[in-house]
Amino acid sequence: MRRVIGEKKKIAYFCDITRFVNIIYKFSQFLSPSSEEMGGTEKDFSSERALDYLKEVAKEPHPMGSPANKRVKDYIVKYFQDIDVPVEIQAKLVKDIRDEKFAAEIGPETVENIIAKIPGTSGDDHAILLTAHYDSVSEAPGASDDGYSVVTILETARALKQMPAPKNTIYFVLTDGEEVGLLGASAFKDRTDVLNKISVMLNFEARGNTGVPILFETSPNDLKLVQLYKETVPYPVAYSFVSEMYKRMPNDTDFTEFKVTKKLGYNFANMNGLEAYHTEIDRVENSDEGTIRHFGSYVFPLVKKFMMMDAKEFKVIEESKSDAIYFPLMKKIVVVYSEKVVIPLMVVLLVLTAAIFYYCFKKQVIQIKGFVLIFFAMIGSLVAIFIFYFLLIHLLTIVFYGGINEYSMVMFGTYDTTILTLMLLLAIVFSFFFTKWIAKKCGLANFVMSTQVLWILLAVMTSFTFKGVSYAFTIPAIISLLLILPIVLKANWAIGVYRYIAVGGWTVPSILLLAPIMYLMYVAQTISVAPIVAILTALITFPIVALVNWLKTDDGKA
Repeated sequence: MRRVIGEKKKIAYFCDITRFVNIIYKFSQFLSPSSEEMGGTEKDFSSERALDYLKEVAKEPHPMGSPANKRVKDYIVKYFQDIDVPVEIQAKLVKDIRDEKFAAEIGPETVENIIAKIPGTSGDDHAILLTAHYDSVSEAPGASDDGYSVVTILETARALKQMPAPKNTIYFVLTDGEEVGLLGASAFKDRTDVLNKISVMLNFEARGNTGVPILFETSPNDLKLVQLYKETVPYPVAYSFVSEMYKRMPNDTDFTEFKVTKKLGYNFANMNGLEAYHTEIDRVENSDEGTIRHFGSYVFPLVKKFMMMDAKEFKVIEESKSDAIYFPLMKKIVVVYSEKVVIPLMVVLLVLTAAIFYYCFKKQVIQIKGFVLIFFAMIGSLVAIFIFYFLLIHLLTIVFYGGINEYSMVMFGTYDTTILTLMLLLAIVFSFFFTKWIAKKCGLANFVMSTQVLWILLAVMTSFTFKGVSYAFTIPAIISLLLILPIVLKANWAIGVYRYIAVGGWTVPSILLLAPIMYLMYVAQTISVAPIVAILTALITFPIVALVNWLKTDDGKA
């Protein structure tokens, strides 16, 4: 009877894990605002109205130089004229942007940018720039790329016209030729009469047709800039990890060209729905109104903030000399701190580690031989996981006819999330049985502390080389060591309920901080990152299983 109950508990446990994985897949739903939260008056941003504009902007593919592209340009120009916003066209020959050979290869002779302007009452000295590109690739209607951004800007302009005149001028620049080499953005750099007056720029992009938009790139020394974003935007989603990852990816946006101006700037994009990126299914009927709504929840509050700021407020942001580490904890809450805190946090972690391990070895809570054996066995298991999943992914591409593109990205269409879920569950099951086996050989206490060392090593490595993700390892490691300390010291009160607190104190922050990173890696690089995601899954699971079993013993020893 006891064995049956145990099996039922295991089944329930793995069902809970499956539910958790599904929640992680859909985490953007919990971070996005509803239509009710966005408001519904004429002075509010309306995703419903924006979706109506999208039906015109994304009727058909409209690559640069095509008749469809001219139709979209004319629609946008007329829209600005209808809401009484002055608008002009900036035209430049492609051969004057690159060279005659490049111009001959792409075909269209001229790039045409749309520049609209709401004048400020105090002049143009601290103007705001909102930008997106209105061209699409030849294969896709471009509903998301970059239709979402275009209609977000159009609806923002309409809503702003319902308000009193801004203090600072607002420019709306819809560029042409982004898809063939950022041509419009390159051409716009000629407009020094505008750029010299810009204090802050907001660029909007898409790499898929759904999902929450993320702040994924900023101008340098962004601490004050990210703090302002956190304080101003009601539903902020931003990861310094994504910013670090983007620097290592072969992608560019118009923001790449504008960065040379050394202005303050934000770059936003949604990344889910990669199967629609640059394909014919990037259509209005496959659009996600929630994504557009979330774009609006960024741009409208930020513009309202910047358009009333004075020179002194801009100067405070411009004089920031530190980059930011940032990540969301839950809906409406983003943690932001200076990159200068990373090394001190790492030092705190190392001091805490040295003290605890000195005590553990001195009091023989752990044994050197068992500890070393477990540590290297764990490293070997992670290497084995990577190799196994790497081979499995390539085998599945044959079974499911999955495609591998030039960037080694793998997609199985509708099977993607199912396959990844099963892979994660397999990694959890493996970690569970590996922990049980190795702990019997070398002791649970040794295993618990060896898992801590692995996390500490990752915290140290990322603190020096990949600071934007260091928080995901440093914070859980510090919390875990602090919670384990009373148990190691055999404090009288560190029994009973406290032991559940110790397990939860590790489980919650490690999953809360690392699981979204795993998800975003999958979104950005497809299921091809399954080997890395499986390793991270094992890194989370090893300590959980080890701690639970260690604390089940009467005296904390295996």
